[in-house]
Amino acid sequence: MNLLKAPEQGTMYAIYIGKVVYEHYTRETLLKDADLEENLLELHLFDKEKEYRYIKKRKGYIETEISDETVECDDKYEETIFTLKKNQEKPDENHGQVKIINYIKYDENDLLTIQDYRLMEV
Repeated sequence: MNLLKAPEQGTMYAIYIGKVVYEHYTRETLLKDADLEENLLELHLFDKEKEYRYIKKRKGYIETEISDETVECDDKYEETIFTLKKNQEKPDENHGQVKIINYIKYDENDLLTIQDYRLMEV
């Protein structure tokens, strides 16, 4: 895992065996965290400009950087998701948000395919 490819600071969405972590981070803090990779399945580090994604597979891993400049697409579709705190059932004035940007490509028959996506801070 090359955390130097991640944004300097932003939001971390990490899926571990047994837990999910969604919080703000700084790269300096992550570099000091010796347990970051323990039981990690999937990691998304993102800000408003780009996302660093690390996904563990049975054999190896997938590591990628996604931004508007790195994905070739014909169109984009954006959706905003409300994030809730632990034990919160519905959004209130203190709810968070994350934007999902889907990168769309059309083939010769005008069939849509989502080439990639990225998470973005709001």
